[in-house]
Amino acid sequence: MSKRLFLVCLVLILAVTYTCSKTPSPRVVVMDFIEAVNKADTASLSLYLDLDRFTQEKLKEMPDTQRARVFPLVKEQLWQNFLGTGATRLKWQNKMIVVNKEDIQGDQALVEVTFVDQKTGLSEYTKAKLYKKDSRWWIYSIRD
Repeated sequence: MSKRLFLVCLVLILAVTYTCSKTPSPRVVVMDFIEAVNKADTASLSLYLDLDRFTQEKLKEMPDTQRARVFPLVKEQLWQNFLGTGATRLKWQNKMIVVNKEDIQGDQALVEVTFVDQKTGLSEYTKAKLYKKDSRWWIYSIRD
């Protein structure tokens, strides 16, 4: 009887360890990121957002010479948009945000996100872009 109990306990411990060690899915990362923006939680934001790459995505249409000059300013503005009275944070607080399905292609992922204005009912649809590095998913693009 004690061997059987030991084996059952061992299997349960292995199952819990496996479940806890799994990397959160891109969909979960996006949901956690949105929650961090809602709470203006800078520590959590930095766990989900690759701010350098996010800034590069915003500036990719600019010539290299202009991009290098404005990069630090734009990066700081984007960060502030997610915090306190930042434009993105305030805008998102007036929306119902629905995180839909994810599409994973190797180390890249797209997550569908729908923003519904609570007053007008108008919907905006976008896809968050993520990449996987060192077993973690990082957001590098989402409508702000």
